[in-house]
Amino acid sequence: MQPIYNIISMCGAVVIIYLGAKNVLGTGWVSWNIAAFTTVLSCFTKMALKSSKAAKLFNSVQKAQVSWARIKPLMKEYVEQDTDSTIDFSKAMGLTVSNLSLHIPGGAQILKNISFSATPGQIIGVTGPVACGKSMLSKTFIGEIPYEGSFRVGEQELASLSDYERSRLISYMGHQPELISDSIKENIRLGEQKDVLLYLQAVSFAKEVAQMPEGADTLVGNNGMRLSGGQQARTALARTLYNAQHILILDDPFSAVDRGTEQEIFENLRKLAADKVVILFSHRLYLFPKFDKVLFLYDGKGAYSTHAELMQENENYAELYQAQMAGGEHYEG
Repeated sequence: MQPIYNIISMCGAVVIIYLGAKNVLGTGWVSWNIAAFTTVLSCFTKMALKSSKAAKLFNSVQKAQVSWARIKPLMKEYVEQDTDSTIDFSKAMGLTVSNLSLHIPGGAQILKNISFSATPGQIIGVTGPVACGKSMLSKTFIGEIPYEGSFRVGEQELASLSDYERSRLISYMGHQPELISDSIKENIRLGEQKDVLLYLQAVSFAKEVAQMPEGADTLVGNNGMRLSGGQQARTALARTLYNAQHILILDDPFSAVDRGTEQEIFENLRKLAADKVVILFSHRLYLFPKFDKVLFLYDGKGAYSTHAELMQENENYAELYQAQMAGGEHYEG
């Protein structure tokens, strides 16, 4: 809107010059001398400038109102989290899912009768064609998606867990993780005090961080804008491993790294998560032969077995895997 205000001001100045010139020449409604004319023109110019700034203020107020509407729901009084629980969090826990069904809220069914299980130390791969329900299933672990069936972490039904209990049992890295506007170190630690070097090494990021002038104290910028996409993803993965709970949910953690880095991170993940269950959602199947089990989602159903068995028994999985191997690492599936 600012250019419009400027145009209006310019038009006003043209009118003042035209009418003022007539007054100076004695053909207007009143007789002016040059001093009177320049005084009126100068006053109008200053008033137009002030009016233009006032218009910018109105625009700022409108933007502030929109921002406040977004922020206001978050401005709630902090309520101390209830940490009472009968769960023994020191014990390793497995995962058992039976006849799980997921629906779009108020809409169609996406997954039906999905069953699988995992024990500590296992890495489970979850894959399928585009829009098969991978992300929806991953968000079920953190309570964002209601479900039908049984979903047990250890001996506890997922739906019965409090927010505190869920946070002590499950760690989640989403497909588009967010970074805070702070250092690499603080993005990983989130206020804790353990050293981050082991976790930077685990995600093959330690050498790059060491070459930065400020090392792990390097600021990442707003939402990680000073880091590349691969560096952002590895920082987020290091944070998840640093704060790892019994069940690790990783949604496409290797999408922004090359095959060599993916292989290295996977081997480190196997060591760091030796007493945990890792559920890794991915459309890239390069490493799936090394996973303990694979859950293949297709047409709303799930096939759960080893990679080798799925290659023999599931034509759709075999076709997807072979297409990726033939098409190279950039094949999206």
